[in-house]
Amino acid sequence: MMISKREGLILYWCEGDKSTKRIYKVALTSTNANILRVYVDWLTEYYHVERDDIKLRLHIWLELDESAAKIYWSDKLKIPILNFTKSYIKPKGGRKKIHIYGVCRASIQSKEIHTKILQDIKNEFYLFDES
Repeated sequence: MMISKREGLILYWCEGDKSTKRIYKVALTSTNANILRVYVDWLTEYYHVERDDIKLRLHIWLELDESAAKIYWSDKLKIPILNFTKSYIKPKGGRKKIHIYGVCRASIQSKEIHTKILQDIKNEFYLFDES
């Protein structure tokens, strides 16, 4: 399912990672493969991002199978396993619900696309500067 550019802007505005540093990372983190697939498809369709340029990072619990999680996310998002960065392994305990394939972040590093998306959000929703 392809979403509109506007729907993708809403998705990113609501769920996208908000960096406070000037690293210009465009990222979305989720346990839901469908949400991430829609996000990745949106980036490729409207911002012409190549799937090979998208990096994935897992946050998984110590007792989970990292290789199986990478295969799962790679298959669902159609992004090569080589695009995974170092996984963050969470220690045992602290959380009652453990997601079997962990939490996945799909991201690109691009000042141009980061700036364009934020400008598109501002223009589409008639936002004023907060300063």
